[in-house]
Amino acid sequence: MKSIYFVAFLLLVASCGEPTEVINTIKKQQRVDIQLSDADLFETSKIFAFLQNDIKFIEEANKLYLNGLDAFKNKKDLDSADFYLRKSILKEPSGKAYYELGNVYMDKKQYGKALNAYDLAENLNYQPFSKILYNKSCLYSLQKEVELSGQYLEYALQAGYNNLDHIDKDADLAELRKSEHFKPALEKGVRGMSNSKNLFWLQFKKLFPKYPFPHKIKSQLDEKIMSGMQYISYDFEKYISEMRDEKFSREVSKGFYHYAQMYETDDFVAVVYIVKDEFMGEAAPLLYRMATFTHEGKLIDKKRIGGKEYLSDDIWETTFNKDRTIDIRILEPTYEKDPDEFGYYENQVVSTKEVDTKRYKVNDAGKIVDLSQNKDVANI
Repeated sequence: MKSIYFVAFLLLVASCGEPTEVINTIKKQQRVDIQLSDADLFETSKIFAFLQNDIKFIEEANKLYLNGLDAFKNKKDLDSADFYLRKSILKEPSGKAYYELGNVYMDKKQYGKALNAYDLAENLNYQPFSKILYNKSCLYSLQKEVELSGQYLEYALQAGYNNLDHIDKDADLAELRKSEHFKPALEKGVRGMSNSKNLFWLQFKKLFPKYPFPHKIKSQLDEKIMSGMQYISYDFEKYISEMRDEKFSREVSKGFYHYAQMYETDDFVAVVYIVKDEFMGEAAPLLYRMATFTHEGKLIDKKRIGGKEYLSDDIWETTFNKDRTIDIRILEPTYEKDPDEFGYYENQVVSTKEVDTKRYKVNDAGKIVDLSQNKDVANI
């Protein structure tokens, strides 16, 4: 492999005669900043960061993907399909590999893993999007979560799924069809097939990746991780009111980023987004906010949930739990230099001390309540 790069080096030198430029070009071509392991399979932010690497392994990943597809579709060998599809993803993540991996896990009745795989397929823009939504409806039906199954069937129809005959026959939807939620979901989904408002909300919601629990957020993110995050377009400002300032002008000093869809029930969806002062560059603190919405996109509640807004703030270190509780440690940082003399900008934190704790819970109505005070916290 080294000899190949050396030959490339000589050819480039001969063609452009600028050794320094050529060396920098080759170094860039050889850079692989993020590595993936089996433990990173569903670590969405790391997957996005990996996709920013300069070196790509698309050909090798495609070969592994086809081996996995052959094992799954033709040989009916679920374990081999699982192996090859995972290896394809770790070589070069793709929506198609995650989608088929979700199908494999569905057949293996590993529903938690199937949901994680479908979520990543969605985040990596697998098409048709409606098929992911339909498969999620099947997944929830198999787990007898029929109300959520109905919600996803409605989503699938609104997003373009139109095989109505299959819906009536699909064994995976048997529990949903027996329930009171099936007919309303079908009727609302068919009515919403041409409803642009519903499709707009679905598009906003799908851009928030999901993470396994417990999930801990970081007050600062590696530049490579941050660069892989999707910026919230101003097209979606109806859902993020802070995107307009007090004069109702677009807030251009701050960047807003899709971070995670943390919770979803029959009645609400809870998403977390990041607010960052773009003019401060890499040193800018990251403020995490949680917002809860109805399944039609109507805001229910919103709270600061982690990170910090100003450089001088204490740090909120937050862990999200599966039971919808949220544990927050409030940490007072100690800096390398005296901030009163040198300020906070590019002043490295050398240690932290816990000074307080909070515990929130997203209740069944989608309100974010403060369990540590046993009352609602005022919106921030």
